[in-house]
Amino acid sequence: MSAAFPANAREAVITFHYADRIKAQILLASRLIVPLSQLQGEAREGGRVIFLEFLKGLEQEINLAQVQIAAPDMVRIRTVMTGLLGMADAGMFLDLQQHFTWMITVMATYAQRAMEFLVKEKLI
Repeated sequence: MSAAFPANAREAVITFHYADRIKAQILLASRLIVPLSQLQGEAREGGRVIFLEFLKGLEQEINLAQVQIAAPDMVRIRTVMTGLLGMADAGMFLDLQQHFTWMITVMATYAQRAMEFLVKEKLI
């Protein structure tokens, strides 16, 4: 992320919007990991399918954000998300947590920088 990011109010508002939404969705996914990993049999399979669909929706949100937030970390977020879909499909739920933690950190950083810009410019 460059030091001049965001460069203007429009970029700051869009960045904050997407970063905060994605962060919230990743936090939700993160909270579902332990209950999912404790399910057995058909319940586990059903939980896996639903969780996978949730992650696919999150992936779509990340793809939209990448178009708006032109930064190298967004490419990495998208790449990691693709890998997480495969891991979730394989039922490797507990292995997802460290990746979610990294993604939350990146999204929180984007949101914080955008908010700082808006406050500095007295737009909030």
